[in-house]
Formats: sequence, structure tokens, C-alpha cells
Amino acid sequence: MTLPTAFIAQMRELLGPDLPAFLEALSRPAPVSVRRNFQKLKNWRENFEGVKWNNDGVYLDQRPVFTLDPLFHAGAYYVQEASSMLISAALRGIRLETESPTVLDLCAAPGGKSTLLASELPEGRFLVCNEVIGSRYQVLNYNLVKWGQAGVHASQADSRHFAPLAGFFDLVLADAPCSGEGLFRKDPRAIAEWSPAHTDFCAGRQRRILGEAAQLVRPGGFLLYSTCTYNTKENQENARWTAENLDMDFIPLEIPPDWGVIQTEWGAQCFPHRVRGEGFFLACFQKKGGKALQDPAKGWKNWLPVPKAVQSALNEWIEPDSSMVYFQSGQGEIRIIRESELAKAQLLDNKLQRFLPGQAVGIFKGKDFIPAPELALNTGINWKFPRASLSREEALIYLKKGALPGNFPQGWFAVEYEGLPLGWAKGLNNRVNNYYPKEWRIIMDIPEN
Repeated sequence: MTLPTAFIAQMRELLGPDLPAFLEALSRPAPVSVRRNFQKLKNWRENFEGVKWNNDGVYLDQRPVFTLDPLFHAGAYYVQEASSMLISAALRGIRLETESPTVLDLCAAPGGKSTLLASELPEGRFLVCNEVIGSRYQVLNYNLVKWGQAGVHASQADSRHFAPLAGFFDLVLADAPCSGEGLFRKDPRAIAEWSPAHTDFCAGRQRRILGEAAQLVRPGGFLLYSTCTYNTKENQENARWTAENLDMDFIPLEIPPDWGVIQTEWGAQCFPHRVRGEGFFLACFQKKGGKALQDPAKGWKNWLPVPKAVQSALNEWIEPDSSMVYFQSGQGEIRIIRESELAKAQLLDNKLQRFLPGQAVGIFKGKDFIPAPELALNTGINWKFPRASLSREEALIYLKKGALPGNFPQGWFAVEYEGLPLGWAKGLNNRVNNYYPKEWRIIMDIPEN
């Protein structure tokens, strides 16, 4: 790895005598860490070294081919860099005033921090996961679907488009685009793109995002700011600027000394020679003034109620649940949301141009119900379809959208691996139709045992 001379000079000024240890750490392979989905996977931390600041995070001895693990496709775990799991420490350190907080992950793709928030926040949370870039939004939504938890919603908008929601959120996470210095040993492109000018550009863009994010926090609510970089311009200077200019109190995080995380004047910093992880910066703030948003729900703008006859027909496939509400698109695609979230979802539907509330259920074509792929992966909906358990080899064939051999139920059934659903198939008289989405399928070749 050949690092830019200007970067080495920057780190020498920042680290002093620690520079050789830092450079030596960058010459070693990056650690491999994953975080389990506790709603899908039980009892695994005791078999691995745990991430100190996250109860569900563990390190792996080597990097497997995750694409060839059906549990990965089932959403049993998320492959996440350990340092970025430090968000968990911030969540434990702040005091949200409600068990149903309204939370925004403003720069959410690819979804690591969104799925962490979904797991760490109270069960009643209303979590909006946002990404402005279309291709990255698709990746984010796929990862949220695999995670499969209720109370999680997606949007595609620039941070400035949230302006009508000023004072609406109890917590906003701004993991702002940065110069990516903390990714150098994982992504050579980050080295090629780095320059002092690019660092300055990122710092300016981050201040714009922070200024817009701070307006969205209600009085007494919290703002988390994070980057995967080291330099003071993007990290400490932007954190200080936030406290001095955005009506925010800086909240120091409680970091045990044995974690190896450095406490700076304006935030917590991970360095790869001190933690088993990459570069990461995190700062926490609490809103001092401003006004909470007072805006009554106006009903759906882009969605429609589901007719009672359709709801009754759904009872054949899904256990009735009075705490859930169905709604649908103009094309008849049915989604579901918790009734406790309905007013918030309708408000965002009116305020944002591209907001995807709730979770997909399916669509009726005539009298035939076609279940949505997301329905199989959802942990909050009790559906009544039969299940068929597959071996690892059969599961990989299914995930490549291949033809399933053997005897399977007639009609719709869920395909599962080690008790976790992967998707849908339909048994006909002489064949089984594989309904795994084309855009999700495994592309790589599967090696023969």
C-alpha cells in the first residue's frame, strides 16, 4: 500500500510518536466483523471474540465467501466494520424521552448503521432510513428488507428536502460522506481519490449536511455525527462548529479505557493501531432550543386504503393482527404498517417526494394472491404458508434462481434454510417455480464439493 505523502504528513501531525504503529496496522489485513440479527439468529457470540462496544458484534478468524452462505441472504447477520458499531455506545449514553422515538438515519446506505439502529432502539421506534443516490438507495432497501424488522421505513431524498420536517425527530444520525481515510486498507479507490483538496471539499459538504440535520431535531433531541476518516477538519473541527453554530450542546460519550478508543475534545476516534477495527469518528449533540413540529396527519398522499374485501381475503394467508394496518399503491401492491406508526408515516408521505412506508405484503391478481419477496423475510408478520427446508446445496441452487429438484408442497410455500425463510416458490403438478427475485440472485459460480 502506497500512501500519499501529504496524508502521511497529516497523520504525523495528528499522531506524533504513534505514527509507526498506525502505518504498521495499515499494512496488515483488515479485521472481519459481523453483527447478528438477534430476531433471526440466537446464541453465537460465545463461539467468537466479541466486539467490545456492541453486544451482537463478533470478529471472524478469516473472511468467508458471504455470498455462498444462505444465512447471509436470510438476513441472519450483517457484515459491518467493527469501529462503526460504536454507534451502540452512543445510543446507550443518551436518554430518549419516549419508548417510541422518531429516528432518521440521514445518509444511510448501504444499511449497516440503519440495521444497527433497528436492533438497538426500543421496539416502538419509527426509523426512517434515507439515501439520496438511486443506486445506493436500492442497496439500502435490499439490506433493510433482509433485516426484516417492523418499524423501519425507507426514503430517497437530499438532506435539504427534509426541511418541512424541522423539529420532528428525536434522534438524527448523520454519517456524512467523507474522504474515507479510515477505509484505506479495505478500498484502494479511497487512496486514489484522496487529496487535501478533497478533504476540504468533504468538510464543507459535511457542514451543509450538519446544518440541515440539526434543524430536524426536536428540542431536547439528539444528533449523532460520524465519519470513517481521521483528519481534524472533517471530525473535531466540524463537531466544534456544530456546537458553536447550531444550537447544540456537545455530549461526551462514556468510553471505557480498555476499548482503545481515543477521547478527543470534540468526539471519540478509532484508530486501527488501537482498536480491532478501522478509522471511525463519532460525536453526540443535544438540541437546546427550537420548536417541535406540530403538524397533524393528513391521510395518505401517495397510497390508498385496502378495501375490506381484500383485507378479508388476506386473512387466508396472514394471521389477522389488529395492531397492523394495510394500505396499497394505485397498482394494488399491498403494504403493512403498525397502527401506532400510521400518523407519522402519513405525515412523511405528505412531506417527502419519495418515501416508502411499512413493509411489502403482496398483490392480488384476480383471486390469486402473489406474496411479496419481502414478506418471507419479515419477522413481524405471521403468515400461514407451508414451509420447505433445504440443504445448503439446495438453498444455493434456489438463491441462484435455479430449478429445485425433489418433492415439495403444491401451491405457494416458503423456502427456508436452518429455520430461516429465504423466499417463495410454488409447486405445480410437475415442477416447482422459483420466485426468488432476479435482481437478488447469486451471480457467482458455486464450487462443487
